[in-house]
Amino acid sequence: MILIRKNFTQWDETDRLKGMKDSDILAEKKRSTVATGSMIRSGLAGASLGGLTGTVSGFISGKGKRIATAGKVGRTGAVLGAGVGASLTYLKNRKKMDENRFYNNRLDYAQRQALRREKKDWKTNMTQRDGYSY
Repeated sequence: MILIRKNFTQWDETDRLKGMKDSDILAEKKRSTVATGSMIRSGLAGASLGGLTGTVSGFISGKGKRIATAGKVGRTGAVLGAGVGASLTYLKNRKKMDENRFYNNRLDYAQRQALRREKKDWKTNMTQRDGYSY
C-alpha cells in the first residue's frame, strides 16, 4: 500500500529544512530547474511527426514538382512540430520547475545560515578552550 503525502502550501515542502541538522542541510542537493531532456525528446517527436505529415501533404498536393514541394512542406512541418512539442512540454513542466526554483532558493538561504553557524561554533570551540592564549 502506497500513501501519497499531499502538500498544502509551497512552504510545507521547505519547512522540513528547519528541522534538519546543519550537516544535513549542507549535504542537501539542489533540484533541477530545467526540463531540457524532456523538451528535446518532445521536440524531436514533434519534428518527426510534423515532418512526416508535411512531407505527405506536400507530396499529395504538389503539382508537377512533387518531390521539391514535399521537401519544403516537410521541412516547415518539422520546424513547426518541434516548436509545438517543446512548447507544450515546457508549459506542462513549468509548475514543477517553479516549485524546484522556490525550493532551491530556500535551500540556498538555509545552507548559508548553516555554514555561518558552523563557522561560529568552530571559532567558539577553538577560542574557549582551556590553555588557549590568543
